[in-house]
Amino acid sequence: MPATAVLGAQWGDEGKGKIVHLLSRDADYCVRFNGGTNAGHRVVTSRVPVLVGADRNEIPGKPQEFKFHLIPAGALHENCTGVLAHGMVIDPYALVQELNALRELRGSDPQISISANAHMLLPYHPIIERLEGSQSALDTTAKGIGPAYRDKAARIGLRMSDLLFPQRFFEKLSAILERYHKIWPDHPELQRLQASELAQEVLRLSESFRDRIVDTVRLLNDALDQDKYVVFEGAQGALLDLDLGTYPYVTSSTATIGGIGSGAGVPPQRISRVIGVAKAYTTRVGHGPFPTEAIDSNGERLRAQGQEFGTTTGRPRRCGWLDLVALRYTAMINGFTELMLTKLDVLTGFKEIPIATSYRYHGRVLYDFPTVCEILQECEPVYERLPGWQEPLSDCRDFSELPKAAQQYVRVIEDELGIPISMVSVGPSDEQNLWR
Repeated sequence: MPATAVLGAQWGDEGKGKIVHLLSRDADYCVRFNGGTNAGHRVVTSRVPVLVGADRNEIPGKPQEFKFHLIPAGALHENCTGVLAHGMVIDPYALVQELNALRELRGSDPQISISANAHMLLPYHPIIERLEGSQSALDTTAKGIGPAYRDKAARIGLRMSDLLFPQRFFEKLSAILERYHKIWPDHPELQRLQASELAQEVLRLSESFRDRIVDTVRLLNDALDQDKYVVFEGAQGALLDLDLGTYPYVTSSTATIGGIGSGAGVPPQRISRVIGVAKAYTTRVGHGPFPTEAIDSNGERLRAQGQEFGTTTGRPRRCGWLDLVALRYTAMINGFTELMLTKLDVLTGFKEIPIATSYRYHGRVLYDFPTVCEILQECEPVYERLPGWQEPLSDCRDFSELPKAAQQYVRVIEDELGIPISMVSVGPSDEQNLWR
């Protein structure tokens, strides 16, 4: 079976968790390859695993919500193994909490494999982020993601494999803490962290997942050799990619298709289906240029109707109209084979709906997305205005049931991008997906 990648086509928060959950129902493996607890995937499902005789099956039940932060959304399914690959930075405290919560929801232990080469995010990383001021300057999630990736690049980071060698783990942790204690000798919160106590605490935590630390590169490539179905779950979105996004207002990992090669060890030619997930409008969290941001009552209305608040932090998201200039760019760098459009229902009630088809910059018209922030922040969107619709969409179960104006909206996006839209979402539940 083909490997499938699900990637954010905007600034994150596109609804990837829902798509991954749906596509992983028949998958053998679901893989996170980048990021850490700065990502949040919210899944609403009415199908839960239950024991029927000697087998466990998924049956319809009361809708339940689960918020994933480290574990791939596909791990909610009984047959699917969640893989935390080496491109991630893993907070062992958060991992244990999430494993326990998922176990309670499922009624059984989730199937999880953790890369031995994945780096750890430990309690000193968020402290360092606050001390350096990057959290306030870039408006990050304050989870310590940047400092953890910096330790990795500086080759002083701790990996999950270190937990298999307790004495060596203690020695490495001691050296790291000594380094940071010297840099900030007067900071009480950082100075209170002592290697012996922290090592003992983390090693104790790891007892619940240490036997799941494996060579995930071999695991995944063997699975593909055996024609297993593998879904790769991207965190954040393409415009937050460290190299290809709107630097410096980006994340610290690779959120595009290239992250699968570097973060999971799977060559790109093994992925035949590359799905870009985009909202029917655009949102962004934190600082940085946002050409189509609606800073009037329309932006507030989009936020309210779309319940646009972060899964991880609860922060209100900045909201605006769909940006086809940005989508053309993310389609190019990722090679999307199809697009899935979420939250079309949120646009109900607008008399007309603008879509940005180009930018105007110092008198010039731009069709290509500039990733240089100094240019992007001075770009003005050039809008095509499409007719809106008043009918609610949440009860539609087929694309043909949508109002004509809503169908036209979707087709205009397809025509502009030259990419088929294979699914349109009109609500959070499993049943509110219109496949085409």
